[in-house]
Amino acid sequence: MIQGETAGGKTILLVDDEEQIRSMLCALLVRKGYQVIQAADDLDALEKFKLNLEAIDLVVTDVVMPRLDGLASIKIMRAITPCLKVLVMSGYALDQPPPDGVSLIPKPFTPACFLEAVRSTLGG
Repeated sequence: MIQGETAGGKTILLVDDEEQIRSMLCALLVRKGYQVIQAADDLDALEKFKLNLEAIDLVVTDVVMPRLDGLASIKIMRAITPCLKVLVMSGYALDQPPPDGVSLIPKPFTPACFLEAVRSTLGG
């Protein structure tokens, strides 16, 4: 992402069960001009997704979650909004490739790589 480039008010649903990671990524996104809705796990994310359907431009989620895995929640969200843009984060090798239209960023990643993955997934 070019220094000073803004996000144009895009809204991201950010899902990670590790509060420190979620807070750091949220701060990074907000500094770049994104609106961020945070969720502590995928069940929380599904609730917030349903409450904010019209506003969410991108879902960023970790794959491994304590209650419902990220790919399962994405499947539910995409049943509601088929063209939903999604970026999944994982520190583990996936058993299967992510579904079509879902981008993957392996952990660990740098802030610059994360922002580039977000921008790319949004299509900018």
